[in-house]
Amino acid sequence: MYRIFLFFVLVCFNNHAQIDKVSEEVYPIFPICKLIPNDKQNQCFDESMFEHVEKNFKYPQTAWELNLESLVRIRFDIDEQGKVDNIVANSSVVGISFIEKEALKAAESMFEVAAANIIRSLPQMNPATRDGQPFRKTFQISVEYRIPKQLDYDEIDKAPTFSECKDVKIDESKECFENYITNHIKKNFRYPKRAAKNNIEGDVFIQFEITKSGYFINFSTIGPNKILEDEAYRIMSRLPQVQPGEYLGKKVSVVYGLPISFRLN
Repeated sequence: MYRIFLFFVLVCFNNHAQIDKVSEEVYPIFPICKLIPNDKQNQCFDESMFEHVEKNFKYPQTAWELNLESLVRIRFDIDEQGKVDNIVANSSVVGISFIEKEALKAAESMFEVAAANIIRSLPQMNPATRDGQPFRKTFQISVEYRIPKQLDYDEIDKAPTFSECKDVKIDESKECFENYITNHIKKNFRYPKRAAKNNIEGDVFIQFEITKSGYFINFSTIGPNKILEDEAYRIMSRLPQVQPGEYLGKKVSVVYGLPISFRLN
């Protein structure tokens, strides 16, 4: 449900334990990393941690509905038995001011609980070792909870809606949107005379943004010839205003692209 927010998760690792430079230290070992050589364990740990955050990331529902955003810093230990311990989360709510301190604390708590639950669900690991001896190791990560302002077309729940599609169900909105685009191209397509005269043909990929107000802007084209690119732009710039796309009930700007084929018969 919240998978899209993976693109807004920031993870960084800082080792707070004292490290003896002449000692051989191995990071805690995730179950999936057990067959990896010791000199690759740090990288495997980082990658596995990132994947774990991705898989378990959930935006607090109340915070989502209230348009609250936050950066949460979490500090935790992995002890001598490979278990997570001493989880401390600190949230900084951004983009909004609270008159009452209790309201701010409640908002911070929502994010802190959500972020701490990500760490709490970590699997038991082989503990970190130094010169072959297990020891407690401290880490810190930062998780960003950010409401998206712009998404790719395949990430949204509801496609931008043309007037002809206003009565379709959400799960059918993309099909209706794409059918409208296809019909629009067929209706407005014309082969540029200069391109035909010079035997210019090929595919033009055109990409654009559909804003939260339903306007088509920021067109870009890639094709074999500027004549064909200009024609692709002319066709798509004639699209009418739409109702904006949505993700989890919120209006978002959508990036969409498609190829337009120019072939001489």
